[in-house]
Amino acid sequence: MARPKKIIDAALAEEAEFALKGAPEYKIGVRLQAIISSAQYPITLVSKVLRTDRTTLRRWIKRFSAKGIDGLADAPKGHRPGKLMKEQKEKVAQWLEESRDAQGSPIHWTLSKLALAIEAELNLKLGQTAVWRLVRQLGFRQKVPRPSHAKANSHEQEFFKKNPAGSG
Repeated sequence: MARPKKIIDAALAEEAEFALKGAPEYKIGVRLQAIISSAQYPITLVSKVLRTDRTTLRRWIKRFSAKGIDGLADAPKGHRPGKLMKEQKEKVAQWLEESRDAQGSPIHWTLSKLALAIEAELNLKLGQTAVWRLVRQLGFRQKVPRPSHAKANSHEQEFFKKNPAGSG
């Protein structure tokens, strides 16, 4: 069975012209104009003018004929949703805010301890990077000790603090 020579007819081109008047964004307007032009000119020529592939133009035509102007909009390219629900995130934020675990005992949180608590209490296994991102998303920062030099002499530093350089 041979492939049809024309995938667009005059009625679809008229519908595209009508939709072009109310096109919400520039990109959709260009796609509608390409559909209108492909009714009068070969798809190869229109695709060369737009510097796009013929199959892309055919895909636009098929999506417009199936879904209308909504079919020309790009689908959202989201990420996989997180494992924790809103209530669970609030519970973890409460643990971090109060510096207490789920049983109410005081605790100094580390990423590994928090990951273990989430696994034990919420039955969700999160990696260390995911826990770090969660902590940052909740507005908390990891406590990091002040840096110290490897060759620093704490005795001399204490002596310098007690006896400033100007007071001999």
